[in-house]
Amino acid sequence: MENLAFALSVTGPIFLMIIGGYLLKLKGIVRTSFIDDASKLVFHITLPALLFINIYSSDASPSKEIPLLTAGVLGTFLMLPLAWLLARPIMPMDRSAFIQGAFRGNVAIVGLAWIQKAYGDAGVSNSAALVAALTIQFNVIAVVLFVLYNKETKFGWRILFWELVKNPLILGVFAAIVCRMLAIRLPEVLHDTIQYLASVSLPLGLICVGASMKMRTLMRSSPTALVASLLKLVVAPMVCLLIGLVLGMSPEYLGYLMLMAGSPCAISAFVMAHAMGGNSQLTANIVGLSTLLSVVTASIGLALLKVYL
Repeated sequence: MENLAFALSVTGPIFLMIIGGYLLKLKGIVRTSFIDDASKLVFHITLPALLFINIYSSDASPSKEIPLLTAGVLGTFLMLPLAWLLARPIMPMDRSAFIQGAFRGNVAIVGLAWIQKAYGDAGVSNSAALVAALTIQFNVIAVVLFVLYNKETKFGWRILFWELVKNPLILGVFAAIVCRMLAIRLPEVLHDTIQYLASVSLPLGLICVGASMKMRTLMRSSPTALVASLLKLVVAPMVCLLIGLVLGMSPEYLGYLMLMAGSPCAISAFVMAHAMGGNSQLTANIVGLSTLLSVVTASIGLALLKVYL
């Protein structure tokens, strides 16, 4: 019971923040225009600031981060053939949304929020590089998927390259790495400003996640959305943890890995499905369903880690 209580203490506040965001939208306290603007602020400014300041200030050992990166990235790749096989019976136009829903997680907001609650700022610092690696991987695989299943979309490596280069999260991580490599010391006023921006990132991001949920859409969730959600929340963490155990990762780093791999499907999956001709309705169902179910799966997963590791 003690381990379960700890797990709920980690996932509970994040879940309540998301539900709070939904209720704020329902009561009309926040409107669609605010959600759009706040989401852009989080994505372009505050979340890159969070990743930057945590990597810049981190004392993490690269020797420990390499196994974490390996397990997270390799585990995601291994989910693809499994999701592809399970997608064979469904309609071709739905397959890209299903497969993307099975591997693309909300690592930058929900994943980091869980890790910060469970392991503090040190956990965020140690897992920030994994966020960047997974962000690149998610975008590359998703673009390829939608091109494969949508014959009207023309794939271009140049377009993909520039989209990745312009990604604020990736830029924030790379800027921090460069500053550390060159031993650049930030002026105190600049350091504190970035710290202030970073501090609002996760609360504001979680509110936006909740405010973006649509219960009517969620109530229409299909068995397809449920299977994709379970792949994302249950199978993906198990695959990544098995790799992590083989690599001999510490219990703490396995915790980072499990919470990242077990994060719900990201809202950006819906944006990409809508933009590239995928089934955006199915993607919205997966996002909403996986977000609500994740509080259960992540709590159980974290409790089991505490018991057995």
